[in-house]
Amino acid sequence: MVVLEAKGIKKHFGGVVALADANLICRKGKITGLLGANGSGKSTMSKIISGVYSADGGDIRFKGEQVKYRNPNEAQKNGIAMVFQNLSLVPDLTVWQNIVLGAEEKKRLFLNNEASRIISRNIIDKLLPGLDINRMIYELNPGEMQIVEIAKAVSAKPELLILDEPTAALEQAEVKSLFTYMRSLVEQGVSIIFTSHRLWEVMEICDDIVVFRNGTNAGHIDFETEEKDPEKLIRYITGGIKEIKIEKDRNTLSGNPVLQVHHLSYGGILKDISFELRKGEILGIGGLAGQGQHELMLLLAGNYPKAVCCAELNGKPINLTKPVNAIRNNILLVPGDRQLEGLFLNHPVFTNLIFPKMGLKKQPFITPRKMYKEECERTIARLSIKTDGLDIPVRTLSGGNQQKIVVGKWLPFDVNVLLLADPAKGVDIGAKQDLYAYIIEQVKKERMSVILYASDNQELIEYCDRVLIMYEGRIVSTIEENDINEDRIISASMGIGRTEGERHE
Repeated sequence: MVVLEAKGIKKHFGGVVALADANLICRKGKITGLLGANGSGKSTMSKIISGVYSADGGDIRFKGEQVKYRNPNEAQKNGIAMVFQNLSLVPDLTVWQNIVLGAEEKKRLFLNNEASRIISRNIIDKLLPGLDINRMIYELNPGEMQIVEIAKAVSAKPELLILDEPTAALEQAEVKSLFTYMRSLVEQGVSIIFTSHRLWEVMEICDDIVVFRNGTNAGHIDFETEEKDPEKLIRYITGGIKEIKIEKDRNTLSGNPVLQVHHLSYGGILKDISFELRKGEILGIGGLAGQGQHELMLLLAGNYPKAVCCAELNGKPINLTKPVNAIRNNILLVPGDRQLEGLFLNHPVFTNLIFPKMGLKKQPFITPRKMYKEECERTIARLSIKTDGLDIPVRTLSGGNQQKIVVGKWLPFDVNVLLLADPAKGVDIGAKQDLYAYIIEQVKKERMSVILYASDNQELIEYCDRVLIMYEGRIVSTIEENDINEDRIISASMGIGRTEGERHE
């Protein structure tokens, strides 16, 4: 039974065509994957269905009736709820208050807070058992915030639930929990539109997949009648231009280490961490969510002045308690949240690309704009950044192109250590391949050293020479070279099954 049919949908933003004659069908009790590169129109379609945008043309039918919602509240009242990429939570309210916000339970003239807590707890216990519903939102990590955002949408009891990149901030254990809950909703007859850039997710959870490219339909795969062929899916997404993945030959590690870290600690979050990074190595950081990986990357970039850290760069002591110290020693961070930590969204591409140079000791008194513009143009060409010019606000670019700018601003630097904190999170397949192609090229040609934290284990498997597994703020195991695989990473993350190729630090 068809629950939703969007036919011939068109949408323009000024001179930009976001959707051109796009179609989407969702069936009752099924999960439809909506995929495509950043800027392909998938988020625009979802926002039109949920009432955020109005279509410039086309027809939408929900439960057999033609609909055109004026806002998300109207859509939600009619049975359509959406989880957006940008969270809508109120930081100074609790988990349960955010979940029921705008739809609070009442007891006569008063709010029934106890009933609201029960509703919230029932949902959270299925999505993320153990999360305290009385915690404030600002106390949560990004993954926990994403779970609360999903719980908020589910609390409205929708008949159609739209999940736009809901797993971008989640670790695999949280993704598995979400998938279990999604299947329980489907069994109750709920239809789901699911968007993700992780192939294994859509292969595992979706019943069928619709692919958009350049604002129109590029392909459709029904897994009930067709095999799950990832290469076919990627051809739809990319137009057959790119290969399925970039192959990397793991390096034979030798020589003196570039970076040595001894007994690093920080506030009970990071505990007695020691490791070495060698020239031309890609060193992975893995483990379950919230084990200190994010904090480790920030500490190495100089973000924690009170950290206890004894470190050496190329054999010489280095102070990592200030970001400027790290930058001046060419230890450079690509943060995990590009919008909050990596970009000045309202400033132009040019400003974002040259900003790191402003902290250099030998910065010219007058900014050499002509020289910097030439550098920026080379960066744009090298990383295939799609932009209408250097003066365009970076917020107008797609997520993938924004992430390329976060990486590209370090191109003019002579990098000693590149810190990558989940660099491909929320980035489409094509942009992800461009990013890793550049990184691997630099590793091979310039013998650049990289520390890579990725929430997607597949990235660690494909690109890393070694993987350090973290648990409760410590490095508990190291997996090396050809022993790097899904089973080893997961078992080490859970403290299970130490085998050859793993060793404790």
